[in-house]
Amino acid sequence: MQPTFGMLEDQSRRKKESMLDGIGEVIDFGRIEKLLLKMYKGGGRPPIPPLMLFKALLLESWYGLSDVSVVEEIHDRRSFERFVGEGVRKYHLDDTTLVKFRNRLRESGMMDRVWNEVDKSLSQRGAKVRQGVIIDSTLVASSCRPESKRQNGEPVDPDAGYVRRGDRTIPGYKSHVSMDDDTWLIRRMELVPIAEHDQNRFEELIPEGTSRVYADKGYSSELHDYYLLEHGMTNRVLHKGARNRPLKGWQLEQNRRWSKIRCRVEAKIGDLKRWCSMDRMRYYGMERNRIWMLVCGLACNFKRATVLGTSP
Repeated sequence: MQPTFGMLEDQSRRKKESMLDGIGEVIDFGRIEKLLLKMYKGGGRPPIPPLMLFKALLLESWYGLSDVSVVEEIHDRRSFERFVGEGVRKYHLDDTTLVKFRNRLRESGMMDRVWNEVDKSLSQRGAKVRQGVIIDSTLVASSCRPESKRQNGEPVDPDAGYVRRGDRTIPGYKSHVSMDDDTWLIRRMELVPIAEHDQNRFEELIPEGTSRVYADKGYSSELHDYYLLEHGMTNRVLHKGARNRPLKGWQLEQNRRWSKIRCRVEAKIGDLKRWCSMDRMRYYGMERNRIWMLVCGLACNFKRATVLGTSP
């Protein structure tokens, strides 16, 4: 690409390092780009490199920006422009382009492939998992109230629901998170209806090669005990008492010891909500919001990778 006068002038400016520069050093975006380009096979060349659009979604997660705001910031902030690629100036990037890109991600099912590729890449580049995972779930507010209706009477978000917690009624979705117990990297994420029981997604959240599993009492069941035993995994799901069967002393002691490790996933969920904008869903419908959840999960893992100091 022929550099413009503005680009030549910027090259002589003093560069201020940021978190975004550090992420570019530890993440192999080339592998992600190859996957994203597969969405356009048979449909001609994409008008804007899909990696630029993917990085724009990451910026939305890290900085809590909307589609409109992130486009403005990319053209205004040098650090944002360096991160997405300085060639972005030659393209007409707008919020509609980002909407179409997310729809393409959803329709192609590419986001799951990108997630698996990043998980594999981080392992190969030094952030190796230690074969133990911690599983937990969290409630995430929906972008509208579940009872909200369109003019024709149909629900605005048919997948949003309610669940009761004590004397409170909470609207939204439920997200399951499976995190490595040593590196604190997120290994699996699933978005489900808010009223669905935690036990339904237990097996899906355990990556291949796992040797031990931590989880809270909500995931405790005889079926899961048998599954972990059958697959040779150490069972560290917290013991759950019953009305006429209180926990014994050794079970209470195990719960105390395991909880010191299990609680790490709660801090990770806090990071997702506080630093990666997953405190509230942005869109209507399970599929669209699942894309957003995975973007937030990748954004969280990329930040964690800079702390771990993975190297090529």
